[in-house]
Amino acid sequence: MKKLCIILITISCVRLLEAQVDNLITLEICYENAKINYPNYKQTDLNNAIYKLNVENTGSNYYPTLNLNGQISWQSDVTKINIPAAAGFKAPEISKDWYKINFDVNQVIYDGGVTKGQKQVHEKERVVSNQEVIIELYQLKERVNHLYFNIIFLKKNIEILDLLRQNLTAGIDESEQAYRNGVILKSELNKLKVELIQVDQEVIDKNSDIESVISALNELTKLNIKSANELKTPELTITDYSFINNRPEFLMLNKQQDMLTAVKDLTNSKRRPKFSAFGQVGYGRPGYDMLNDNFDDYYMIGARMNWNIWDWNKTKNEKQVLDIQHEIIDQKKQTFNQNLRTELIKRMGEISKYKELITTDEKIIELQDNVVKTTLAQFNNGSITSTTYLIELNKLTKAKIAMESHKLQYVFAKYQYLTAIGNL
Repeated sequence: MKKLCIILITISCVRLLEAQVDNLITLEICYENAKINYPNYKQTDLNNAIYKLNVENTGSNYYPTLNLNGQISWQSDVTKINIPAAAGFKAPEISKDWYKINFDVNQVIYDGGVTKGQKQVHEKERVVSNQEVIIELYQLKERVNHLYFNIIFLKKNIEILDLLRQNLTAGIDESEQAYRNGVILKSELNKLKVELIQVDQEVIDKNSDIESVISALNELTKLNIKSANELKTPELTITDYSFINNRPEFLMLNKQQDMLTAVKDLTNSKRRPKFSAFGQVGYGRPGYDMLNDNFDDYYMIGARMNWNIWDWNKTKNEKQVLDIQHEIIDQKKQTFNQNLRTELIKRMGEISKYKELITTDEKIIELQDNVVKTTLAQFNNGSITSTTYLIELNKLTKAKIAMESHKLQYVFAKYQYLTAIGNL
C-alpha cells in the first residue's frame, strides 16, 4: 500500500509538471496577441470596407443616369419668318420667353472596359493598403523578439546567480568551521559574506529589470504576464537556408507593380470607343416644333458613340510614366535582394559562431568547475586566501552566464535569420 501511494503521488506530480509546461506562454502566443492588440490591425477591415464601397460606386457606371432639368429664359430675339402677308395666311410668331422641363435618361452600353479596369485598380489599392498593415505587424514581431529573449536571458542570469549564492552559502558554512578551528582569519570569512551580499544585490537588480521588460511586453500583448517563469524558452531548428525572399516589404513591391499594371490597363481602356443609349421626355414652350408657340410635350430616343481618336499622345505618355515607375520598382527589388543577401550572410555567420561558442563554453565550465572545487579545498585548509577562491568562483559563474547567453543568442540568431528572410 505504501508503494502504491508513492507511485500515485509521483504520477500526480508528473502530471502537474506537464500541465504547468503546457500552460507556459510561447513566443508564438506573444506574436498573435501583439498582432490582435495592435491598433492598426483593424485597419484591414477599414480598407476592405473602403474597397467594397468603391466597387459598389464603380459598378453603378452601368446603371442608367436619370436627370431632371428645368429652364426659364428670355431672349432678345427669336427666329422670324419674313413672308409677305397673303390672304388667309399669317406667319407664326415665337415668344421670347421660353419654358422647359426635361427628364433625361442615359444608359451605358459599352464603356471600353473602363468600369472593369477601375474595379481592378480598387482591388490592387486594397491589397497594397493591407500589405502596409502586414509590414507594420511583421516589424512588431521583432520588437516582441527583443523583449521576450531579454526576459529569458535575465531569468537565466538569476538562475545562475542563485547557484552562485548556494555555492557561496555552502562555502561560508565550511569557512566558519575553518575559522573556529583557527585555520583562516575572520577577514577571509567576511570577504565571502560581502560577496554573498553583492550577489543578492545583483539578483535584485535583475529582478527589477525583468519587471520593467515584462511590463513592456504586457503592453504589447495584453497577456498580463506576472513572472518570467511563465515564458517558455524558445527552440528552433532551421533545415533550409535557400534564398527565397518572403519579406513583406519585398512582397509590397510586387503588389505595387501589380497595381501599376492595373492602372495601365485602365489607361488603355479610356481610348476605346464608348456606346450608350439615351432618351429625353419634356414639356415646355417651344417644344421640338419651333413654329408652335404653345406649351407642348415632346420626347426623343437614340444612341450615341464617343471615341477620342486623337489625344495628342497623352495616353501614350501616361503609359510610359507607368512603365518607368515599374522599372524603378524593379531596381528597388534588386537592391532589396542584394542588401538582404548581405544581411543573411551575416546572420548565418552569427548562427555558426554561437554554435561553436556553446561547445567551447561546455569545456570551459567543466575545467573551471574542477578548479573551483580544488581552490575551495585549498581555502578551507588555509593554503590560499578567499580572494583567490572568489576569483575562480566568479570565473565559473561568468562562464555559465556566457554559455546561457550564447545558447539564447544562438536561438535568437536563428529567429533573426527567419525574420530577415520573411519566414517568421
